[in-house]
Amino acid sequence: MKHKLTVLVAISTALTLAGCSQTTQSNTQSSQSSQSKTSKVAKNSSDNSNTSKSSSKNKDTYTKLSASKMDYKTTASAIAVYAAQKYGDTWEIAVNAAKQGNLGVAFRSKDATGITSDNDGYVYEVSGTGKSSNARYMLAGDGADKQVTIFVKQRNLGTTSLKDIVVYLNQKNDADLVKQLAEKTQLNVKLAGNEDTQKTTNNSSASVIPSSLQGTWYTADTGNGNIDTLTVTDNKINDEAGFSMNVKAKTSGSSTSDGYMKQTTINGISFYSFTNMGQTPGQGSTYLAPHTEDGQSVIVSANSNGRTNAVYWKSEALAKKNSNKQFSDLKY
Repeated sequence: MKHKLTVLVAISTALTLAGCSQTTQSNTQSSQSSQSKTSKVAKNSSDNSNTSKSSSKNKDTYTKLSASKMDYKTTASAIAVYAAQKYGDTWEIAVNAAKQGNLGVAFRSKDATGITSDNDGYVYEVSGTGKSSNARYMLAGDGADKQVTIFVKQRNLGTTSLKDIVVYLNQKNDADLVKQLAEKTQLNVKLAGNEDTQKTTNNSSASVIPSSLQGTWYTADTGNGNIDTLTVTDNKINDEAGFSMNVKAKTSGSSTSDGYMKQTTINGISFYSFTNMGQTPGQGSTYLAPHTEDGQSVIVSANSNGRTNAVYWKSEALAKKNSNKQFSDLKY
């Protein structure tokens, strides 16, 4: 009897231990499964977080324009895109056409376009087709605060600053479009139907500006490496800084875009001064001198005291090579 009780106790103990072992194993598997699920959830949460951060980063990395760091081509492109969005009409036509070709900007006088404005600068006419258009603007001032007046034909649509134009375009995320068009922008082009050259020729039967100044000249003396262009014909001057003048043989005229030329020697260099009608040579006049540097024909641009503003070269390559270089025979 005692032996039977011992056997029963042994069997009972074995069954109890087996049950505990299964319970422990079950709890262990359940815990491992729970940990695995938790790990997957944490990983998914991490992945979602990274995706969210990446998405947020992409939204914050749009290209931005800077009004204080814009060359003339980018400025023209920015104004065109702004006007196309703001006013549509012929501006939108010009920009859409330019996307397929080039954005051409012609320099025209107010007389030729019929625009009446207090601005003494010249009119920039914008086209994407190579033909004369009614999309026009005028500039006044410098830098980010430069004032831009936008026209459709002779109709003044309004004036705003370059800084405000850039803020508007950055809000629209249009910087990439502006830069793409800037790469295809051509300045001082001749548009079909532009009659400025013919009018100038008719108004002046003889060449006024000496041939030594005539041609297209380039300078990189802008402080930021950008190229500025100066175009001189027998009786007209255009530069990308906003200066335009029809040069007359006499010191009298009725148009604010007309001027006259005189020769003067400053610091041993023979300059030609270009002055608006009704004024005397001095402050506000443009002084240009044909000169030679490093064996190359150049034009020296200076103020009334003979201090050099820029040296213009016959090619963009020479301009870049001599960017902001100072020459010993010139006054700075």
